[in-house]
Amino acid sequence: MDQVNTDSGWYIAGIGAMGTLLAGRLCQANHNVTLILKNQQQCANYQDSPLTLTVNHDTHASQPKAIAIQDIGNEPIQVLVCCVKAYDVMPLLMRLKSNLNERSIVILMHNGLGVLDEIQTQLPELRIIFGVSTLGAYLEKPFAVQAFLEGKIYLGSLAGKFTLNEIHAICKNFQDAGLPYIWEELIPNRMWEKFAINCCINLLTALYGCKNGDLLLHEQALTQIATEVAQVVSLYGFPVTATELLEHVTQVINMTANNYSSMYKDVQNKKPTELHYLNEYLVKLAQQKKTDIPFNAELINQFYHQFSCLQ
Repeated sequence: MDQVNTDSGWYIAGIGAMGTLLAGRLCQANHNVTLILKNQQQCANYQDSPLTLTVNHDTHASQPKAIAIQDIGNEPIQVLVCCVKAYDVMPLLMRLKSNLNERSIVILMHNGLGVLDEIQTQLPELRIIFGVSTLGAYLEKPFAVQAFLEGKIYLGSLAGKFTLNEIHAICKNFQDAGLPYIWEELIPNRMWEKFAINCCINLLTALYGCKNGDLLLHEQALTQIATEVAQVVSLYGFPVTATELLEHVTQVINMTANNYSSMYKDVQNKKPTELHYLNEYLVKLAQQKKTDIPFNAELINQFYHQFSCLQ
């Protein structure tokens, strides 16, 4: 198999906080970036408002090529970064099916688990790298991001085979862009860890309508949810005790105390959430192991009762 050439360009879909951060930094490093925008209206808005990235009070503007997804034609995509919500990954990849081939590299960055199952059912030939980010970034307005680069982006192979040169090329591009990264040989461990933490935090913040830090006022609920999450993920080869998970979740809550979770924001904006790929997927995993997690099931029912408009 010929190796992929990252010099032919990075295609980035999903221009939220993470997508804008990646695009902005890659542009600063003079890499060839193309934004895949969701429609022509977003393209028109983008022409009036280029990408603006602020890191440590240093602001950099760039305006890489942008194309509406319906106008992309059949141009081949070598490297595609998906920074869209979990429920949008599969529709995006199916829409770009003719642009991707067995040599393409798809980098996924989303919350939750279950997307890989969908990809391997419908597009099993795709080569997948997964990215888990602990960087802080938030959109101040469309195409304008405030970012904090103290964390890391953990990258690792999830499906398909990659040559050492390809891995080196991907990593070098991140390095050139000043993006703090680590190549993880066991990226599923990072995925399970992120999944477990998100299952403990996101749903509760949506139900209680609070910042992450305010979850510490709901100690009993945090303990119950962490106990069930630890029970399930341990059955799938990610051994963690309820006490260990609760300690880790509490650390994350303290570090992100003033932040609102993505699920909280989605509910406030009356947008679909990633619940299907988080706590609902957790319940599915538990059922496959004939394990009951009644507290999570109760919270999910409460969520759909409380936010029936999102169904």
